[in-house]
Amino acid sequence: MRLFIGARELGAGLTATNYVGAKQLMREYPVSVLQIICPATSRESLLGFLAWCSGKQILPTQVVLNQVSPADREAAKEFLIARGYRTSDRVTFIKIQSAGRSRSGRDRFTPKENRFIKEFS
Repeated sequence: MRLFIGARELGAGLTATNYVGAKQLMREYPVSVLQIICPATSRESLLGFLAWCSGKQILPTQVVLNQVSPADREAAKEFLIARGYRTSDRVTFIKIQSAGRSRSGRDRFTPKENRFIKEFS
């Protein structure tokens, strides 16, 4: 399910005007895409909200930062990259699982998939 923070009612997914309301929705619904579009000011910050989600282990696999301040975007970028997210445009962040090795010592992915992962990591 997609959660929009700061957006008006778009008719698709869940919406919250600020991070406090978003926390309540994150607790109640499984969210796979978090999209932040110019959120209203509240007592919570973007970085605080992402840290809360990470601590509760409910940070979605895709985070989209549409209209946030440059300082918030940079802080969120560093936070998400440190937790295994990758981005090509500094707007859309996707959680990349490490390839790792299977019990037999072989890669879990094919060589073609490994090249793709390295290219976009």
